[in-house]
Amino acid sequence: MRPDKHREYGWNDLVEALRHPAVLLSALAFLTVLLYSGTLYFQFVWDDKAQIIDSPLIRSLGNLHRVFISDLWYHTGRSQIYYRPLFVVWSMFNYAMVGLRPWGWHLGAILMHVAACMAVFWLLRKLGVEYWTAALAVLIFALHPIHIECVAWISAVSDSMATMLAALAFVAYLYGRQPTAHPALWRTISFALFAGALLTKEIALGFTLLVASYEYLFSRESGTRSRLWSAVRVALPYVAITAGYIFLRKMAFHEVVSAKVDPYHTSVDMLLVLPYVVTFYLRQLVLPVGLTGLYYTPYFTAQLAARFVLPLLILAGVAALIYYWSQKQNDRMVIFAALWILIGLSPALYLRAFQDGDFVRDRYIYLGSVGFCVLIAKGLRLLEGVGRRNLQGIAVAILCAGYVALSVPQQAYWYSDLLVYSRGYQLYPGNAYTLVGLAREYSRLGAYDRAIPLLEQAHNEKPQYVYTSFALADVYINAGRKEQGRAALIHAEQLMPEYLLTETGAVAVASMWGTLGEYDRALELCSGVLEKEPELFSALYDCGNIHMMAGHYPQAEALLRHAVAVAPELAASRHFLGRTLFLEGKFPEAQAYLSQAVTMDPSICDYHLWLGRSLETGGDKAQAKLEYQEALHLNETSTEAKMRLAALKVQ
Repeated sequence: MRPDKHREYGWNDLVEALRHPAVLLSALAFLTVLLYSGTLYFQFVWDDKAQIIDSPLIRSLGNLHRVFISDLWYHTGRSQIYYRPLFVVWSMFNYAMVGLRPWGWHLGAILMHVAACMAVFWLLRKLGVEYWTAALAVLIFALHPIHIECVAWISAVSDSMATMLAALAFVAYLYGRQPTAHPALWRTISFALFAGALLTKEIALGFTLLVASYEYLFSRESGTRSRLWSAVRVALPYVAITAGYIFLRKMAFHEVVSAKVDPYHTSVDMLLVLPYVVTFYLRQLVLPVGLTGLYYTPYFTAQLAARFVLPLLILAGVAALIYYWSQKQNDRMVIFAALWILIGLSPALYLRAFQDGDFVRDRYIYLGSVGFCVLIAKGLRLLEGVGRRNLQGIAVAILCAGYVALSVPQQAYWYSDLLVYSRGYQLYPGNAYTLVGLAREYSRLGAYDRAIPLLEQAHNEKPQYVYTSFALADVYINAGRKEQGRAALIHAEQLMPEYLLTETGAVAVASMWGTLGEYDRALELCSGVLEKEPELFSALYDCGNIHMMAGHYPQAEALLRHAVAVAPELAASRHFLGRTLFLEGKFPEAQAYLSQAVTMDPSICDYHLWLGRSLETGGDKAQAKLEYQEALHLNETSTEAKMRLAALKVQ
């Protein structure tokens, strides 16, 4: 009997300790950090390159005045709808602390998810959700695999940050409803936090409707008309803040942008696909498998029953179940939690603002998933209400273990761009965006024989996707098929002349013209970009390479040294600086930079080739042979590696 008593006392002590919110939240934070600790070893991927590595704004806190008058992608696209100044401010402070070391940024993303969990717990308790139900909901929120994208991918931290601010704004709004708790002060705090959420990401646009829905459902007024008026009255200040935000973002854009409307489809097409998109999100919440950052859910012209009628029936069934549950339990919080899912997702449901097929992203449901977690927690707590406490504990343990088992392997797909695009291609091989991204990765690794067929497939299947033409030109040129590359580049410029009006677009095109040997044309584009953005990493790096190819070694050295100073953690600029120094005859310094590049990123064939050349020039033929062998291992088709190995054998 004694061992059983000890076990009982131990369990009771644990439960008693967890009754203290500080202990509970510390335990939840520890579990969350442990679950995502592997992401600390991940690289910058996908949009991280444009938003972090190549962002001129985050280099200095002195650019703070520019943040609120610049759109997020101003240097990469003149016609877009992203205005997220507080995310840029977060990026500026991150850069000031850790530079371009990926682990520091990933740690920031993990801690932001933890902060969002803390804010959600406070929100649920303030909403009147019972303590253990709130704790279970936050545990589900912390561990749910649907949030991998927002934690493992740095650029998606804007969603967790906006959710944290929105949750705190709602808490302040709830305090403001209490006449004895300084309501005016709390309302002001709520307004400020809501403005912060809007300035972090557009997903917060649904907040006003959340406030109105809560006010209607839980109004102190009686009668439908009075409750409606109460909801409108409370929502009006948030509407005014939203209007101010919309005005501010319009002022920040380089040109007038109302919405990035898809010209190939109508609003009717959008309405037809909308039920399928919503049920897709619900499916991922219920069964989070096959997660990727590159879902492909295009408009459809056939399968009307399967992709419109059936999803519509499913949604109607879910709505009926929610209504029955709320009536059965006399619990309006069930309805509010369900509304939270839909309203939290609603800004992402204007599908015509996205490219065809890019409608679903896990990060868009981050805010809405709070409502889902509440519903699951309430459902699990019902098991105890019918006298099945042990069954409840088993169900919670199975659910959490399942989330962990699904999360850990699916996190790994965010390790690198190659894995991100490979995962997307594996699951959705018809997505042109994925084909282009994967081909670019193969090209970067020197595997042109794998890159070109993917781009040709993308071009044949979706010719209106113009970025395929630019990518195809780039790969043709790098593979040595210069005439085909020249033709593809001219065609791409004709299809999308506005691409040259962006800084990164002009730099990318300049790099291609430089590789084709048209240095004057390339350097003209470069000089225009560097005049506008002298700290733009891609401009310094690519323009330095163009000068190197043109034989302008002093100019190349100056630009590449500047690129290394701007982004000292990146291997590519060190490698090309080493190549420039090698061509200048500065062999010892060249070897140092080439060696650093190989150490920082040993996955690139050319890095090993040039280090081998440097070692061979310095007389270390044995080590040079090892580098050539490694280059050949990375790219079995490398003619240069084969030739240099053969030459060493002859010697």
